[in-house]
Amino acid sequence: MFGWFKRAEEPEIGVEEEVDNVERRVAPRNDTYADVVAKSNSGRFLKRGIALDLSANGARLRFENGDSLLDGMVVNISRYGVTKRGKMRWRTRTDVGVEFIETED
Repeated sequence: MFGWFKRAEEPEIGVEEEVDNVERRVAPRNDTYADVVAKSNSGRFLKRGIALDLSANGARLRFENGDSLLDGMVVNISRYGVTKRGKMRWRTRTDVGVEFIETED
């Protein structure tokens, strides 16, 4: 009746594809748990959060809500003496992957 009780079609089971688990990181990650402050490139405070891992090229940061972060930001992880400009590479609701970028002086 009205399609409410139609049986769902069985999914097609095919040949399993090989998962691509190739490590693409340039530098190894180090697990951390340190306070982080994200600021705009002009120095305006954006968010306070936690750095979950850190490498020479970037970091994974966690915020209560990362929605208002900008693609370009300054990341300050004072425990490790890190203050670098970063570019957002990926984002979930709470976590953000930041790639550190070189500044041209």
